[in-house]
Amino acid sequence: MEGDVMDKLEDMASVYEFDPITGNIPATKVEITVSCRNLLDKDTFSKSDPLCVLYTQGVETKQWREFGRTEVIDNTLNPDFVRKYILDYFFEEKQNLRFDLYDVDSKSPDLSKHDFLGQVFCTLGEIVGSPASRLEKPLG
Repeated sequence: MEGDVMDKLEDMASVYEFDPITGNIPATKVEITVSCRNLLDKDTFSKSDPLCVLYTQGVETKQWREFGRTEVIDNTLNPDFVRKYILDYFFEEKQNLRFDLYDVDSKSPDLSKHDFLGQVFCTLGEIVGSPASRLEKPLG
């Protein structure tokens, strides 16, 4: 079974205007919610307890860094996460994102202690530019 991650842009508001003196680049706040459908069931006696972790990639370093985590939703293969990610969107910049899905098996914050369900790569521009700002991709 394959999981789908749907990233939904809910609200955008201008943060600041370009200032040629300071060099501040205009950004827009983007709010992303994540939903999944038909996730793999890694648990034996119940359904998965999914968690989504968002990583952003540094423009210069190309290193992935954890941006944030959703809440864990118990016993479901079709989570609609409540916790939102709020990112600054820079129109002229390619902002790579990675969403990793896990089946949480304990209270440990160490992701290696949990079952990896899959991941999705995209750019923030793909989400913003999608019809109705909604992007749907299969887990890889």
